[in-house]
Amino acid sequence: MEELIKIFESVRDIPYRIPLSLEEEDNCCSGKHKKLLRILKERGYEVKYRVCVFLWSSLNLPKDLKKISHSGKSSHIYLEIKLDGVWRILDATWDKGLKGLFHVNEWDGKSNTEIAVKPVKIFSAEETTKVVKMENDEISIKRDLEANGKFYEAFNKWLEKNRC
Repeated sequence: MEELIKIFESVRDIPYRIPLSLEEEDNCCSGKHKKLLRILKERGYEVKYRVCVFLWSSLNLPKDLKKISHSGKSSHIYLEIKLDGVWRILDATWDKGLKGLFHVNEWDGKSNTEIAVKPVKIFSAEETTKVVKMENDEISIKRDLEANGKFYEAFNKWLEKNRC
């Protein structure tokens, strides 16, 4: 269990950052959970993606950031891990340096963590598969960056400025 907690913390504490190009490493929720899923599967755990929709307005963002044009809704990827026959929520989105801005999950290796955002909709397994494929589609990524790139850039800068 101690190894499991350390794996979770090592991925959680990769500084969260939304990639601003296809070449940039993905260290937002999708990229971090892709890494965590791979590591846990390599160690024999049964793990799967989960996806929900959240509203950017539900995050405690500064007014000047909220004013930058962006889609109001966004998808959020997290994981579920099967432990002792029970699926548990595992969300390693926000790194420890963001503790003053967001709820940073601690994990005991056996319970649910909180979902890092307030879901307005949680997708079914079938819908999750479609959304995860779309999240990795170059055309979808480019469209998202065209619509939200300036907001993502400002969000990343705000995180860097306020990270402990």
